Formats: sequence, C-alpha cells, structure tokens
Amino acid sequence: MTLVDILTELALDGKWKSDTGFKSGYLKVIEQKLAEKLPTAGLNTTNIDSRIKTLKKYSMAINEMLNAGSGFQWDYVNHKLICEKNLFDTWAK
Repeated sequence: MTLVDILTELALDGKWKSDTGFKSGYLKVIEQKLAEKLPTAGLNTTNIDSRIKTLKKYSMAINEMLNAGSGFQWDYVNHKLICEKNLFDTWAK
C-alpha cells in the first residue's frame, strides 16, 4: 500500500473527507497505516505532510502540461507524461 493508495482510501471514506480537503487527524491515520506496511521506515506526520506537498506540486505541474494544449500526452500503460524534449524545455522555462 502506497501513500497514494492510502490518500485514495481516505478520500473515498466520508469520515475523513471535508469540503476543503481532509479533516484534522488524517496525517496520523496515514502514519499508522504506513507503519503497518513499513514498520522500519520511521515515517512521521511531518515526513508524510512533506511528501503530500511534493506530490501536489508535481501533480499540478503535470496537470498544467496536459491542459497546455497539443504536444503533451499521458501514457496510461507506463503512467508517465510523453512529449518532445524541446516542448518540455520550453514549458519548464
């Protein structure tokens, strides 16, 4: 079970979802679920919150590229963005 899997599970569970995101205490639940799967990882809520912020940043960037117009495509088989290098370089500036 990955962080994304746990976030999806919590989003589908009405107990944790709110109008603006997740309810207070969701990071502790994620910490507990990850500790069950990765007992030696030593992840805490601070680490998890940081990973979620990074995930949001990258997700927003990918979404922006896909909505930018032609040239960017999503590969559903390999779960990655496809585009010409020069197109990506131009977007990244």
